[in-house]
Amino acid sequence: MHDFESWKDHCDFHDRRDYVGLVAHCKNEVKRSPGDLYAAERLMQAFVLNGDYEDAIDFGATLERDHPGIGMFSHHILDALFAVGKTESDFPWAVQPSIIRLDRSVADDCYDFLRPKRKPRRLEDLQIELWLHDYVAFSDNDLLHYLKSDQRFVVNGDSPNDAEIAVKRRRKT
Repeated sequence: MHDFESWKDHCDFHDRRDYVGLVAHCKNEVKRSPGDLYAAERLMQAFVLNGDYEDAIDFGATLERDHPGIGMFSHHILDALFAVGKTESDFPWAVQPSIIRLDRSVADDCYDFLRPKRKPRRLEDLQIELWLHDYVAFSDNDLLHYLKSDQRFVVNGDSPNDAEIAVKRRRKT
């Protein structure tokens, strides 16, 4: 954002959940600065927040074609596709995004990351270390419950915001 007032206005729309106003504000930003990819990304996010999924997909198609592989665009396109009941196969990607779905390989990745660590880690640490650039197709709550059900992990806490995860250590006899 080019100036403080623009940033402040953007946050104000978010805080009030005025997504119609946010879309209008972001459209004006893109009109003023058509080459600003961050303004374009904010408009895509505003479309998704406002439920304008087809607009997000259409606008995102141009951006993804012109700037292939930029995660901030593909992630919003995926949000919109999934919201209308489509899959990633229903979009003509220039570069296919990496999508992580909750399965045994996710738990294995978490285990491999945590095993050499001595201290428990938070859920956000796992996501930052393991899937920073990928589209994660599950919620923090889903991951927390999945890891709780896996006997390899010790999970302290019931909220994704404060839970700490470690691997079970074998006791030496």
